[in-house]
Amino acid sequence: MGKLIEFLVRQGQKEHSVFTRVLAMIFGGTLFVAIIPVFILWAGKLSGSNLLMPVFIFYLGAFICFGFGAPWMFWAIFWQLSRGKGTPVPVVPTKQFLPTGPYRYTRNPMMLGFFFYMSGWAFLSNHWGAFLAAALLVILLLAELKFIEGPELEKRFGDAYRQYRQSTPFLFPRRFIFLNENKIFNHR
Repeated sequence: MGKLIEFLVRQGQKEHSVFTRVLAMIFGGTLFVAIIPVFILWAGKLSGSNLLMPVFIFYLGAFICFGFGAPWMFWAIFWQLSRGKGTPVPVVPTKQFLPTGPYRYTRNPMMLGFFFYMSGWAFLSNHWGAFLAAALLVILLLAELKFIEGPELEKRFGDAYRQYRQSTPFLFPRRFIFLNENKIFNHR
């Protein structure tokens, strides 16, 4: 893992052309928005049997998961592109440390959104195999965040990242983000 982390640190030090950033976004977008959902749906069909619940529950679950997940995902991606001067793809990473925007609520807002996005596809499938596939992908992605991305960010951004890691939750925000901080519903 050490060599992979060092490679990613070197990638973070390079200046990437607009063409390289666009290619990275096309690759990442295709993988996360299309290929992984197709895999989840395929795993669901492969399992064969539907879950024994009314269909409207699965549509409602999908609606809630997409509705909660997509804003987190796209806000984080927008923030990385506009403020971080890089992409969410690890080989073409952000140039600047991002403790603001969605990153002030969670260290991994894009993954938080993506986990809900994958769950939405599992709900649409209405098969236990889709939920199993989504759960396995969540476990793999959490391991990548913990053992690769975290150490890589610490090497790139040093004390700033270590302090941020101490004060910002790993995945789930501590408070409601859609309300102003001086409102009554501010939760910690």
